[in-house]
Amino acid sequence: MPDAVIDPQWHTATYGGSRLRDLLDRHDIAAAFCYLHDRGTAYSRIGAATGLTASRVCEIAHRQRVVTDYRVLERIAEGLAIPRHWMGLSRAAPAPPSRPPSEQAAGDVIDHRELLAAVAAIAVGAIPTDVERWLPDLACLTPPANVSAADVDTVETITTVHRRRDAVAGGGACLNSARAYVAWAGQLLHADGLTDNLAIRLHHALADLHNLVGWLAHDLDDHDTARRHLTQSLVLARRANALPLLANGYYRLGRVSLHQHRTEEAMHLFGLGQLVAQQSGCHASVAILHANTAWAHALLGHDRHVIDSLTRARDELRQADPDTAPTWTQFALAPADTHGISAVVYAELARHPGQHRHADAALDHAHHAVALRQPQDQRSRIFDHISLATASSLTGDHAAAGRNAVAAVDLAEDGMASARVRDRLDALWQLTQPHAAEPALAAFGHRLQTTTV
Repeated sequence: MPDAVIDPQWHTATYGGSRLRDLLDRHDIAAAFCYLHDRGTAYSRIGAATGLTASRVCEIAHRQRVVTDYRVLERIAEGLAIPRHWMGLSRAAPAPPSRPPSEQAAGDVIDHRELLAAVAAIAVGAIPTDVERWLPDLACLTPPANVSAADVDTVETITTVHRRRDAVAGGGACLNSARAYVAWAGQLLHADGLTDNLAIRLHHALADLHNLVGWLAHDLDDHDTARRHLTQSLVLARRANALPLLANGYYRLGRVSLHQHRTEEAMHLFGLGQLVAQQSGCHASVAILHANTAWAHALLGHDRHVIDSLTRARDELRQADPDTAPTWTQFALAPADTHGISAVVYAELARHPGQHRHADAALDHAHHAVALRQPQDQRSRIFDHISLATASSLTGDHAAAGRNAVAAVDLAEDGMASARVRDRLDALWQLTQPHAAEPALAAFGHRLQTTTV
């Protein structure tokens, strides 16, 4: 290791005409590493201070890699003596509150009827004047001096990376990281150099990131936080006139309500999303909302409406163009997901009196979903096995139900941090427990008692 010691005040200088503090505020780690290297600090020394390899430091400095992992940013801040709030990793001590104490969102209790009225207004283009009460309370950071297209690119990259991480390991693997980034990214709206076109791009990128943070919180059963970030996403998407993304926000709000058994509320939210999705002309968005409306109808036992909604969803998917469909709708275009949600819907419907005939359809769709699901969609794979176990139990094949239930637990224990997964495993056990004399189901019950999922 080189003997040179990194000057603890290095970050008070300027580099390339910009203050290093401003560059760090934008998470421009490449510029920081280049500054140190240009002044004689070896990449190996930077790596030793930050817990990175010299080759990775070199790649970051040459912009061949982008740092988006919250833990890596923490190591960089600690190893290079950077004040954490300069990088959006903590609340800045001297900063004023983000809003007056009486308006702090964290102190409000969400009234579902009032929130529903507020988001309904957003659907038709009228953002309520008191919308702040429904939004998340974020750390108030110092805005950067300027904002550029590269900053927006960074926000988009951060969202993509966290969305992939969520699919693989669940909301618990990346919620804290995403929340820290969304606090940093929100300050870009107040920076100089924001042209009209760049402002639209930034609103769109921030709406997508808040949407993701809301979904991550929902995955951990933190539903109030989920609603606040999803509502913030609606506001930003409406200001950018990003209708497909706006529709996606209503879909996710509806799913939060559905998970909490607020089925009628979910139906209203899906209806608002459908209104926006139809206006947008985005077939994938329309299909997602039809499929989830079918889920709500299934919970209510409305068999004709279930079949109608699923048929409409399939019709819309046939018209969707994978090359132009928005990123956040791509999951719905995969055949595995079409079968996956159909399995869930038909299984819910089959549990109603007089609707047991739909269990066979649930079983068929679940088999297809398990066969088609890609390995990187780990949480969805778990849900598919839960659906297959559920459908098997409903059709009387309790041995198959137990085998697939255990398979779901095996997958969940492989690094999945998701409260929704645990919730669905618990619901599966409630369904199958009366048949626990079956050895495979007994094994599932034992695993469920001892697992940390």
